[in-house]
Amino acid sequence: MIIMNRVEACTSIRLDAPLGALERRGDIFLSGAVREGDAALDFYDFADCRDSLIVLERGDVRPDAAVCAIMKKLGGRHNIFLQEVDDHPSAIGDIAARNFFSFRAVSAIQTSTKYLVNQLRQFNPHIYLFENQLAELPPARSYDGNASQVTIFFGALNRRADWEPLMPLINEAIHKHGERLRFMVVSDYGFYEALQTEAKQFISGIQSGYVFVSYDRYMAALHSSDIALLPLNDTEFNRAKSDLKFIEAAGNGAAVLAAPTVYAATVRDGETGLIYHSPKEFAQKLDLLICRADLRRRLAENAYRYVAEQRLLAGHLDDYILAYRELFDRREELERERLRRVAKCFPNL
Repeated sequence: MIIMNRVEACTSIRLDAPLGALERRGDIFLSGAVREGDAALDFYDFADCRDSLIVLERGDVRPDAAVCAIMKKLGGRHNIFLQEVDDHPSAIGDIAARNFFSFRAVSAIQTSTKYLVNQLRQFNPHIYLFENQLAELPPARSYDGNASQVTIFFGALNRRADWEPLMPLINEAIHKHGERLRFMVVSDYGFYEALQTEAKQFISGIQSGYVFVSYDRYMAALHSSDIALLPLNDTEFNRAKSDLKFIEAAGNGAAVLAAPTVYAATVRDGETGLIYHSPKEFAQKLDLLICRADLRRRLAENAYRYVAEQRLLAGHLDDYILAYRELFDRREELERERLRRVAKCFPNL
C-alpha cells in the first residue's frame, strides 16, 4: 500500500493506526508518506509500480488530461486508487467546482460514517465504511468522589458556531460554582478566551498558539478531565462527522455532555453519557454533572466498558483486510468501471 499524502489532523486515526496494525500483522507492506511530516507524493513518483493499493487522504485530484493519463497507466499496471474521506466533501479544496473528480476518478472510497457513505455513493458506487475506533484502551481511571475540583474539557477545531450559544451558560456555571471548576481547552483559543475564569489551561501545539496538538497530549488532557463537552449543531456539514470525540472521552474516563447531532446514535442518554436538546437542558445537565460525582463516575465507567467491548481497533482489523483483499481481487473490473466513469463524467479529458 502506498500512502500518497497526509492530513495530520486525522491521519493518525484514519490511516496510521489501522494500516500500521495491519503491517505489524504481516497483512500489508506500507510505503510513501507513512510518517508525520512526510511530503506528499505525486502519481509520477511511482509511475512504474504494479499491484499496489494507492491511498489518497482527502486527495484533491486535478482533472486534466495528464493526470488522467498517468492514472490510466497506473491502473493498467493493476494498481487500485483508494480515496480516504472522513469529512463532508465541502471541506476538501475545490472538489465541487471540479465535478467531484477526486471521487469519480478513483477505484473506491473508504469513509467513517453511514451519512458519508450515502453522500459519497452518488459519485462512486464502491464505498467502504470503517468507523473510527480507539487504537488502544487507556488505563482505567480511579475516581475521588470527594475531590474539591471538577475539570471540564473542550477540545476541537472550527466549532465556534457550535459552542458560542452555550458560552453564557458555561459562564453562569462558573459564577455559580466558582473555584470548584477548572477548564482544559485544546486547540480552540476563542473558547479559552471566552471562559470567565482564571482556572483554565490552554493546550496548544509546538508553537505558541499553534492549533494542532499531538494526539498523545490531547488524550492526556482528556484523561485528567471529569466532564467532556461535545457541542454540535444540526447542520449538513456536522451530520457528516463521526462519534470519535465520544469514544475518546469514554476511553479516557470523562463523562460526556453531548449534542444529539451525531452523538445520539451512540451515546445512551443517562447510561453512557448525557444528551442535551436545548440550551436550557444543557445548563441543567451541566449543573447535574458538576454536582454529582456519583453520576459522573457511573456514566464514565459505563462508557469505558462500551469502548473496551466494542470500539477498539483490534476488533475491527479483519474488516479492513477483507475489504482490501476484495478490492485487489476485483482490480481489473474496478479499473474498467473507473475508466468508464471518467469518460462519462469528463468527456473532454
